[in-house]
Amino acid sequence: MSTRMPPVFASSDDHQVLVALQRTLEGSTSPGPVLLAAEIARLAVVDPKTQAPFVKIGSRVTYRDLQRPGMRTGRLLMPVDIQSQEDCISLMAPVGAALLGLSVDDVFTWEIHGKPRSVKVLEIRG
Repeated sequence: MSTRMPPVFASSDDHQVLVALQRTLEGSTSPGPVLLAAEIARLAVVDPKTQAPFVKIGSRVTYRDLQRPGMRTGRLLMPVDIQSQEDCISLMAPVGAALLGLSVDDVFTWEIHGKPRSVKVLEIRG
C-alpha cells in the first residue's frame, strides 16, 4: 500500500515525553508501540507556545475510523493516565499512535495484521 503520509507535529515538551516513552518500549513488536515509534521518528518538533491545531498529548479529538461506521471522540493520553479517565485513547494503541500530531482533515492509513486501517481527524480541542 502506497499512501502519502500527512505531516505530523509535536511540541518540544511532548516530544521529550514521547522519546522517554519510546525508550521504555524498545524491542516491542506489538502494533501500537511499533507504530508509535515510527510516528515519533517522523515528528516535526515545534515550539510549545505554537497554537497550531494538531493532536497533542491531552487533546480531545473527534475522528472517523474509515473502516468502521460512526465517529469517536476521546482524549489522547499517556498509558499511565488511562485508568482515571473516561473516553480516552492511549498513545500505545494503534489508533492513538496514528492520531498523534495530525491536523483537522488529515487522513492517516496504516496496516494492522495485514489489513489497512484509516482515520480522519474531524475536530481537535485542547
